Amino acid sequence: MATLNRTGLSRLRRERLTPLAVAGAQAAAGVLREKLSGEGSGRKYPGLPNRSSSQTEYPAEQSGALRDSISARADGDGRAVFGPIIDPPVEAGYLHFSTQADIARLHFRPPADGGRPFMDDALEDRDLHQAVREAMGVKR
Repeated sequence: MATLNRTGLSRLRRERLTPLAVAGAQAAAGVLREKLSGEGSGRKYPGLPNRSSSQTEYPAEQSGALRDSISARADGDGRAVFGPIIDPPVEAGYLHFSTQADIARLHFRPPADGGRPFMDDALEDRDLHQAVREAMGVKR
C-alpha cells in the first residue's frame, strides 16, 4: 500500500499548483476585464458616457470601476479566485443581483427575469475557459 507524503504534497501545492491556479485566475480576470470594457448595445441614457448593455451582455462600462475591481489572487494551497475583489463598486451587487432587497431571490434569476448575474455568466464563458486552459498549459 502506498503512503502519502504530506510534506511533499503540501510543497507541491504551494510551489507548483498555487502558481498555476493563480495564472489561470489572472487569465480569466484579464478576459473578464476586456468584456467589461466599452459600451453595450442597449439604450443610451442621458448622463452616461456609453450605451448601456442589453440583458444578454456583460455590463457596459460607464465609470470603469467595475472593470477595475476585477482581479485574481491565491486562495489557499492549490487554489485561486477571480472576480470583483478589489474595492468592488456598490453597483456590482446590483448588476449581479438586480436590487439589494432581492439579492437572494434574484441571484438565480435569468437576465430576462431581471437578474444580472454577470459572474455566473463569466463562469460559463468559453473565452474565459480557453484563457484559463492556455495559461495553465492544458492542451485540448
